[in-house]
Amino acid sequence: MANNNPNSAYTMPKKPKKLLLGKLFTDAAVRKEPEEPQKILVAGLAEARPVKEYPDSFMARAAAVMRGEFATLFKATLFFLIFTVPFIVIFAWFSGYFENLTIGGTYNFMGDIGVGFPGGGDSIAVSVGSLYRNVKMPVMAMYGACFLFGSLGLSGLFYCAKRSFYQDYYKNWARTYWMGFAKYWWKFLLAGLMMVVVALGMVESLMYLLEQQALGTAGAGAYCAVVFSFIIGAPLLLIPVVMMGLFTSYELTFGQCFKNAIVLIANNLLSIPCVAILSALPLGLCAVNNLLGIIVYIAMALVGTTFMALCWIAVASRGMVKCHNLKADEQKVQVAEQRRAAKQNPYANGSVQGAQKKKAKQAVPYQNPKKKKKK
Repeated sequence: MANNNPNSAYTMPKKPKKLLLGKLFTDAAVRKEPEEPQKILVAGLAEARPVKEYPDSFMARAAAVMRGEFATLFKATLFFLIFTVPFIVIFAWFSGYFENLTIGGTYNFMGDIGVGFPGGGDSIAVSVGSLYRNVKMPVMAMYGACFLFGSLGLSGLFYCAKRSFYQDYYKNWARTYWMGFAKYWWKFLLAGLMMVVVALGMVESLMYLLEQQALGTAGAGAYCAVVFSFIIGAPLLLIPVVMMGLFTSYELTFGQCFKNAIVLIANNLLSIPCVAILSALPLGLCAVNNLLGIIVYIAMALVGTTFMALCWIAVASRGMVKCHNLKADEQKVQVAEQRRAAKQNPYANGSVQGAQKKKAKQAVPYQNPKKKKKK
C-alpha cells in the first residue's frame, strides 16, 4: 500500500523553481558610484560618514530609507518639480480653457422649445461625442507630452534615490541630482516614450468607445478594442517602469535592461503589479476633480514621487536577487545531472576509451634480430 501518512519520514523531493525566460536574463552587479571627497576637519582627521542599519526586506528598506533620508531626498525633489510645471499648468488651467475655446458657444440647444426659438438645434449626443473626440483626447495627449518631459527629471530623482537606498554617501544633493540627469536622461526619455505611446493607445480606444456610446453607435468592435488594448497594454506599461529601476542600479546596457525587465516581470507576478497599482492610484485620483487633483499633486511633490522611486528601485533589486538565485540553483542542478550522467555512461566517463588504450598497448615479446627463425 502507498504510504499516505503526512508525518512519514519519507517525503517527495521538491522540484527546484525554474527561472522563467532565463535565456534573456543578464546577471550584473550593482553600480559603484564615485565617492565624494571627505571633508578634512583637522590634520589627519576626516569627517565621519555614518552607516545606517536598514531592514533586509526590500519594501521595508524603501520605507526606512524614506524616513531616514527624508531631508536630502526632499531637496532633490525640488529640482524634479521644475519638470512638473507644464503638467500643473495644463491640469489647473489650460484644460478648462481649451474646452471653452473648442466647443464653448458652438452648439445651440434652444431650438424647437417654443415661440421665438427657431428650429434646427444641435444634438446633445453629438456635442458629447465631440467633447470626447475634440477635447478630452487632445488634453490626454498634452498630459502625455508633460509626462515625457517629466521623465527627464525622473533620471536625477531615481539617481538620488538609488544612492540613498544603497547608502552611497552624498552630501551635495544638487550636484548629485544633475549628475544623474546627465548620465541617464536619454534612457529615461526613451522609457517614458514607450509608456506614453502605450498609454495613449489605451486611452484612444477608451475615448473612441465613449464617443460611440454617446452617439448610440457603439458596437462589439469598440468594446473589443478597449478590452484587448488594456490586456496587452497593461503588461507593456510595466516594462519601462521596471527599466527605470534598473537604469541607475545595475551595470546593464539599455537592451539588457529591457530584457531583464521582461524576466523580472515574468518571475514576480505579484509584487510588481501591486507596486504598479500603487503608483497609478494618484493618477486615478487626479481624474476625480481639480481640487482633489491639486491635493494629490502636492502630496506627490512632497513625498509620493520620491517614495515611488525608492519602491521601484527596491522592486528591481528584489527581482535581480531572486533571478540570480534561481539561475544559480539551475546551474547547480545541471552540473549535478551532468556528473550523474557521466558516471552512468561509460563512453562519457572515458572507461571504454581507457580500456581500448590499454588493449592497444599490450606488451610484445622481445625477439633478437640477430637470430633468425629456422625454416
